Amino acid sequence: MLSKLVHKLRSQQLLVTAEGISRSIDFSNPAQWYPETRKMKRKIVMHVGPTNSGKTYQSLKKLEKCSSGYYAGPLRLLAREIYENFNGRGINCNLVTGEEVVARVDDDGKISQITSGTIEMVPLFKKMDLCIIDEIQMLADDMRGEAWTSALLGVQAKEVHVCGEERSVDLVRRIATLTGDEIEINRYERLGKLEVASQPVRGLERLKPGDCVIAFSKRKILQLKVAIEKSTKLKVAVIYGALPPEIRSEQAHGFNSGKFDVLVASDAVGMGLNLAIKRIVFSTTQKFNGTSVASLTQSAVRQIGGRAGRFSHDKSKSGGVITAMNKKDLAYIKKHMDGPVEDIPKACVWPTNEVWTSYISKFHPNTSMESILKDIDNGPINSDNFFLTNIESRMGIMELLSADGIMQQLSIEDQLKLSIAPVNLNINSPLVLGTLIKYIRNLVETKSMSILTVDFLPLEILRSKPLRLSPVAESLQVLTVLEDTHKLVLLFMWLAQRWPYLFVDVESAHDWKSLIEKRIGEELSNMRESKRMKR
Repeated sequence: MLSKLVHKLRSQQLLVTAEGISRSIDFSNPAQWYPETRKMKRKIVMHVGPTNSGKTYQSLKKLEKCSSGYYAGPLRLLAREIYENFNGRGINCNLVTGEEVVARVDDDGKISQITSGTIEMVPLFKKMDLCIIDEIQMLADDMRGEAWTSALLGVQAKEVHVCGEERSVDLVRRIATLTGDEIEINRYERLGKLEVASQPVRGLERLKPGDCVIAFSKRKILQLKVAIEKSTKLKVAVIYGALPPEIRSEQAHGFNSGKFDVLVASDAVGMGLNLAIKRIVFSTTQKFNGTSVASLTQSAVRQIGGRAGRFSHDKSKSGGVITAMNKKDLAYIKKHMDGPVEDIPKACVWPTNEVWTSYISKFHPNTSMESILKDIDNGPINSDNFFLTNIESRMGIMELLSADGIMQQLSIEDQLKLSIAPVNLNINSPLVLGTLIKYIRNLVETKSMSILTVDFLPLEILRSKPLRLSPVAESLQVLTVLEDTHKLVLLFMWLAQRWPYLFVDVESAHDWKSLIEKRIGEELSNMRESKRMKR
């Protein structure tokens, strides 16, 4: 507690505030927001290389031998994979994600000091021997990158191992200069040859086992699944972003084991799953970026293309091929696979809670959080190394609270917590928005709530069996409802981690989560079976 108090006071001192209406936060060196960490002389060890080069593997081998440490991954699916791997080999390891905490206790009743978790859950106030930050290039992401930057700047680990792409080296080196830490860079070569095909794949009938077809919308992915199964004898698995991680893992396992011959996937395939892909086939190089359709970036092409060829110490078994469905896309891919790597210019950043709270205190007590967010978003960020995170999600939640009259009834601390709730308000779903408001009203009224009292579960769909011979459009509707419901159950679990006395009976939430995942799996399987029955 004392170290946290000192940290808070020191952070507030580092806030630069002018007299009158001028207010600003000093973004020139966010490293100073972590004064306790700056007292340490850390060693930053970079492991960089292409996909399937074994760079993360080396760090995990070191973590196994440490007395304390944390693996910080980009996905809870990946965090759970490390957790299960360690415990399966007799290495006690905890699991910490936004939705659940699973502690491993030894025979003496002591909780393990080794943890696998998501990047957002890195304990910045805890001293440890080693922290692994995976997919370090994500610090350039304008939505989630702040978590990678915060961990890199603030984790109190003697050694910080960062794993990722070569293009992150220059920026991490500059950040290490700001933090005063020693830096070591280890580079890895891909284990196995990766080549771009000379000719495109002309037609779905020319697909073969081990292929992964890339598309960028759920509708297109499901349409491709049905089309491939209709025109060939191949069985198809699917992976896309809206699928629960557990179902992605299930589909990946089916593909790796040979239950499915071909995989159709979005760019979600580029991170967190070990897949036995022999050939990546781009169905397009265009993707909707939220506002318009744009060509894939060099990083995206390399990240996705690099999934061809599974990680293996036997180089003869880890080669891969990249191709496309037409000549134009194949030429675009070749250009971006062969071209020079573009360095990441800046890291995404957001003030710590201590700095942010002090910043808020400079405003009139009646100033809305929404106005304060706009104020900081409109202000200049004078930094060669950092840029401010995209506050769209925070703004969306604050606007929702303001419109419903809830804002003024919540403490600043609660508003800050809710502003980073894992909910996508852009999906424009009445179910999601309505249930989120119910959750927040429950928080305001300080009433205990279980998952069953919220009244959002689609019981009719959950109890029913998948419709036979249903077209893609109908399956798409059912899947969307199930996926939205799954997100709301996860949101309940996330809230329960932060307000456990208000969001209760988490065990039931886990049970409903498993049931929803089962139904999603049935819907995906039924699409395959129904089309096979038509032939």
